[in-house]
Amino acid sequence: MKISNKQKQENRSKLIAVAVDLFSEHGFHNVSMKQISKAAGMGDSTVYKYFPNKDKFLLAYHEAVLFHVMELVDETEDFTDFSLEEKLQFFVYNYLDELLENREFVSESLEILRDSPAFLMQREFPASKELKKKLTQILNEAIEKEEISELPFQGAVSHLMVDGLLGMVLYWLQDDSEEFTQTTQFVEISIGFFVTILKSGVIGKGADLASFMFKSQMMRFMENGQGLSSLMKGMGSLVSKGGWKHGK
Repeated sequence: MKISNKQKQENRSKLIAVAVDLFSEHGFHNVSMKQISKAAGMGDSTVYKYFPNKDKFLLAYHEAVLFHVMELVDETEDFTDFSLEEKLQFFVYNYLDELLENREFVSESLEILRDSPAFLMQREFPASKELKKKLTQILNEAIEKEEISELPFQGAVSHLMVDGLLGMVLYWLQDDSEEFTQTTQFVEISIGFFVTILKSGVIGKGADLASFMFKSQMMRFMENGQGLSSLMKGMGSLVSKGGWKHGK
């Protein structure tokens, strides 16, 4: 018997939720597809139709979270009235709030994905295309409001913003401060710094270089937690060598 697209989506969402609960409780490598199907109350063959292997659950979870946050943005009536800095903060904080309930799983899943050749070979995260569209929309709104100037390499800038979002998640995962106050400071400083560079115009000229710097430092950060600190110093040096001044 054929089922509706709505039912398919409900089944898929249920499987993701059940799998994440099991992964969080027992660890990814200690959970079998059979356990997932039993906990979800579905037949083994049904589960495999949605997810041919366990790795697919990892990507599906992160994709679902990103799409949900983008929906929250669309549903926030006064979002267009926010400043660029407020919009980026809104997005990041809601994203982290969505991840909070499954924080340990998020940490484990990113470690697994980092070591997955199949994932590393993908040029884009499954939901990154839509995320880049949303970020481009946010940038265009800032340009229309004359918060920032036209960006000659807007695609590279939005790509850098996606990398930045991942970097903030990695920072948050290692933050053991009370109520994640260090992450709050890091997010506000990083976004403020980024918006200041956008206003200066220097990032438009060096977006490809900035993106390369961020990605290389990202891998170092995932290894030892120090990369982003070095990145901030490196970006500061890049700006300073460009001789920019705020408001130019």
